[in-house]
Amino acid sequence: MNIKTIILVISISIISINLSFAQTDSTMVNTKSVESENYIPKSEFRKFRMGIYGGMGWSWMKPKTKDYSKDGSHFAYSYGLITDYNFTDNYTLSTGFAISNTGGKLSYSDAQEISNGVKDTGMVNRKYSISYFEIPILVKMKTNQMGYFTYFAQLGIRNYMRLGSTYDETFAYSDNGNTKTISSEEIENSDGINFYRMAFSFGIGTEYAISKSFSSFGYLSYDNGLTIVLNNTNSVSELKENAVIKQFTLTVGFLF
Repeated sequence: MNIKTIILVISISIISINLSFAQTDSTMVNTKSVESENYIPKSEFRKFRMGIYGGMGWSWMKPKTKDYSKDGSHFAYSYGLITDYNFTDNYTLSTGFAISNTGGKLSYSDAQEISNGVKDTGMVNRKYSISYFEIPILVKMKTNQMGYFTYFAQLGIRNYMRLGSTYDETFAYSDNGNTKTISSEEIENSDGINFYRMAFSFGIGTEYAISKSFSSFGYLSYDNGLTIVLNNTNSVSELKENAVIKQFTLTVGFLF
């Protein structure tokens, strides 16, 4: 199943849930009366709330190894379940789990086999695609509800456990003065990626009250990688590869 299909399935599911709750939820409260034209639902305080969400954005790798350079960004996405534990109306511990895909592009010099065990040195351009099981631990600070909206800021850490990794690559080398290129796609690379990754996350967003027990939300977040992603050694420089992942994400979802 490709990325577009996943996003389409998530979108259709979210819209269906939204329509179902909008038609059947009779627990809405009114600041004046149910019949009033100024009807505004007010979210009911509950200790626990659960929901679903999906996000998409851009990620990139920041290399720290000598002579490695960033070579572009990667389309990132995630989908999962969220659990909010509300200490008060204004402070929430938010966690859950998700499946996420991230990565980036790097360019660097390395040696590779070109034919029959013969190696040559050239320039590598590699695009990483890494799938993770994600567990966020975030503190959410919220305003009081204003009309339909509650605004919030959140910060904390995101924990990632590697599920799998592949890369696409071009290797350019010189053969008797002529530049030749070898291209490879979807090469398995799980051993070249560390199993665990941690990132600091900060985001701002808003929650929209559809009823007292059902709301939608959206936020923009920036994730700054704290741990090294790569687990390889460059065969030319013999330096340990060192890079972290950074990411901007737009996330939308629903809380029940």
